[in-house]
Amino acid sequence: MFNSDITSLDVIHSLRQAIAVVDSKGRILSVNHVWIQNSIEGGVPESFNWIGVNFLQIFAALSEADGHSPNQLDPVLSGTVPHFRSEFQSPFERSLKWFLFEASTIFHHDSHPPKGMSICLTDITKSKMLELDLMEALTQIRTLRGLLPICAVCKRIRDEHDIWNSVESFLEKHTHAEFTHDICPDCIRRLYPKYSSVLDDPPVHPKSSPSK
Repeated sequence: MFNSDITSLDVIHSLRQAIAVVDSKGRILSVNHVWIQNSIEGGVPESFNWIGVNFLQIFAALSEADGHSPNQLDPVLSGTVPHFRSEFQSPFERSLKWFLFEASTIFHHDSHPPKGMSICLTDITKSKMLELDLMEALTQIRTLRGLLPICAVCKRIRDEHDIWNSVESFLEKHTHAEFTHDICPDCIRRLYPKYSSVLDDPPVHPKSSPSK
């Protein structure tokens, strides 16, 4: 027979996720090192003992604070819904992190009621912050699509409210473009012909001093 010194606790402690094992009453039986480290970073005293703590009460308080049902884990403990997952932000002010929360039923090998459930917290802060940044960027991006009704004479554009806007105001309203006003060479020649000769003169470059 193959013998090994590796136990299930060794495996749990080796994981990078925060793990807790909960009995059928919702009481914590064991937690791994990452769970303890995360709680310390969140402000929980290092001497705090998680064993025996009713996790259902903690989860219910967090769920109610977020406006969700406090009884979401009951079906997992009963085994009727063997898996539950959700995202939440750390409630600790010292630890502004996002976690993927997963709870799974721990079944007996026979037909007995479930033993309890396992809790897994995965730090998804980096991916969540990237997602939030992308969502914010998307809300700020407004694109112009389709055909634009533009006046053939004055070049104003009709918007969705049947209001005719100048090109500048229309684009500023529908994009994040900002305008600075200048005058092109053709308009200078048409509007200010007596100054247009300046446009035809080649630019004068300062002579460089002869090298010694």
